[in-house]
Parts: sequence; C-alpha cells; structure tokens
Amino acid sequence: MIINTRPVEYDFEMYRAFDGCGHQLLACPVLTSRPSPWPKTALNNIDALIVTSQIAVDVIARNPVSRDLPVFAVGSATASAARNANFSDVVDGGGTAETLLSVIDAAPFRAGLYASAHHVSRDLALARPNRIRRVAVYEMEAAESLPHAVVDAFHSDEEIIVPFYSPRSFQVFESLLTKHKLDDRLSRATAVSIHARVLNQRTLRWGHMHIAPKPDGIGMIEAMQKAA
Repeated sequence: MIINTRPVEYDFEMYRAFDGCGHQLLACPVLTSRPSPWPKTALNNIDALIVTSQIAVDVIARNPVSRDLPVFAVGSATASAARNANFSDVVDGGGTAETLLSVIDAAPFRAGLYASAHHVSRDLALARPNRIRRVAVYEMEAAESLPHAVVDAFHSDEEIIVPFYSPRSFQVFESLLTKHKLDDRLSRATAVSIHARVLNQRTLRWGHMHIAPKPDGIGMIEAMQKAA
C-alpha cells in the first residue's frame, strides 16, 4: 500500500506510475496549497521567471503574466506544466536546485523572479542574490489530521510505503502519526525520500527508509517500486 502525501495537484503522477501494478494508493495530502495575493510590483524589472513547483506555475498562470517571458523550471514535470500554461520559452533545469542554478548561471537574463511557496527547502534567491528575487505566491497549509483510511491502514498488517518530497511534509506527517498515536505502528512502514536531508529531523522509528537514487520524480518512482 502506498500512502500519497503529496498535494492533490500531483495525484496524477503517482496514479499514472502505479496504475495497474497491484498496489493500493491512499490519498493523504499533508500540505494544501493556498494562493497568496499577487504583488502588483512582482514583475517590475523582471525578464525571466524561475519555478520549482507545478503549483507555482498554476498560480502564475492565473495572473497577468506575459507568456513570452522565459521560464526556468526545476525539472521536466514543472517544465511541462509551464508549456501547458502556454509559456513559449521554457528551460528544463535538470531536476535539482543545483542543476537549475547552473542553467541559470549560463542564461543571459538580467533579473529573474523566483515564484515560490512561503516555505522553501532551498531559497534560490539567497544562492544568487544579484540575479534572483523571490516572491512567495502561495502558502502550503499543514493538515490537522490523517484520513480515517490511512489510520486504518496503519492498524492493519499491510506493508506501507510513504513517499516524501520535502522536509516539511515529512515533519507534518510524523506529527500527525504522533497525534493519532501511531508511533508504534511503523515497523511495517517504509519512508521513501527524494533526498537524505528530508529525513534529517525524523523523530520516529520507521521500519525502513529509502533515498531516491536521483533527487527527482523518476528517482522517487524507482525507489518506491524497489521498496514495493
């Protein structure tokens, strides 16, 4: 059984990857997106957009932003979202923050707007303060409880796989496990993370832990398939 902790905007990726493979998927988004008011001056003196999530693309697309601005996306899924939003010049940053920064370093734009969530695991603007300005265009609100089906799954004898794409989602999920008194039900559970740092603040004892071989969506699917 796979418990999908990603926001609902990413459900299709997980279901596409595991459809028909015999593993039940339970939706359990621990973070929910809420758009922030679009700053009127967000695009002042900006000649490029930088995005590290499909949610950021969705928020941008709902605002008066020129589709002619070049978009630098962290990876292929985010790049596809930008193209689907009719941006004409989209660059795939290679799948990680580090490779995206390398692409940005070689790009000719003067000033890029990094449209992000309020909480980010890596602030690209701090890494390149002379060329990148960050504006938080959405907030990820933490869930206050686990779905009944997820609680029941932890009380069953099923093997459970839980993917985590950010330190915050992992911390929220662990806090919810504690809230529901499921701390001692983790012997059959495997945490799969996109990067080792996602698990750095763990407080509970999981049965198994796996790190994706590559810190991107493909690497995560590969790690979950091996764990299954």
